[in-house]
Amino acid sequence: MNTNLKAYKQAAMMKTDYRSQEANLFKRVTFGLIEGKANPDGIGLVRAASDNRLLWQTVVNLLRDDQNRLPAPLRAQIISIGQTVIREIDENATGKLDVDFLIDINTQMIEGLAAQGEAPPMAAGPQSERRGA
Repeated sequence: MNTNLKAYKQAAMMKTDYRSQEANLFKRVTFGLIEGKANPDGIGLVRAASDNRLLWQTVVNLLRDDQNRLPAPLRAQIISIGQTVIREIDENATGKLDVDFLIDINTQMIEGLAAQGEAPPMAAGPQSERRGA
């Protein structure tokens, strides 16, 4: 089974709120980046960068949905960050990937998701409601 799909299913099965599930996904991907950075000659970093790209592409797609409940300015900011992350990976995946930048951005997302009561989760909307059903 695809590692990303397995991680998503594990997170979805956890009895936690959507923000915690989203934070857990970012934590898993960030941990892969940290491991990949420690062993840059292995395939782990390429795989972790690919996982990170997939995560951010999903986030960007969810935020572009007009039914997403996050405030428009916040959505625009996160989309801009996501596009920067995706561009960094696309342009440098086999070269000089700035892994520290990717880890820092993901860590900031984890911290933002951990903040209570400030905003609904990124996936909020009809899609996230179906996810938990």
